[in-house]
Amino acid sequence: MTLPHGKLLVFAKEVRVRTEESIEVYCVFPMLPSLAMFMEASAQCSAGFDVDGNIKLGFLTMGKDIRLLQDIKEKEYLFILQKEALVAAYSQYSFEAVSLSTKEKVVTGSFTVMVNNR
Repeated sequence: MTLPHGKLLVFAKEVRVRTEESIEVYCVFPMLPSLAMFMEASAQCSAGFDVDGNIKLGFLTMGKDIRLLQDIKEKEYLFILQKEALVAAYSQYSFEAVSLSTKEKVVTGSFTVMVNNR
């Protein structure tokens, strides 16, 4: 994955599983994450769908139905994203962040990113 962020702001570390429609990405936060950090991490994970390695500039444009399901107690999570829709430069994904220790969903939601292919 190629991300234009500074090192401290890169939460998405490793693509573990990738299919045409879904992806699983290991994420690490430098501190206990806020919901905003979960949103940013989910947007970063969407870069894992880019298998051609072209550097693109993307923007998180909307979050929807973001739900905290469990107390946030850890710094490491597995993010699972599903492609929902693609319209021009906009892509919509649903996601869940799963605790690595308990295997329970901690946060779920959906988001939209806009990618500039120039």
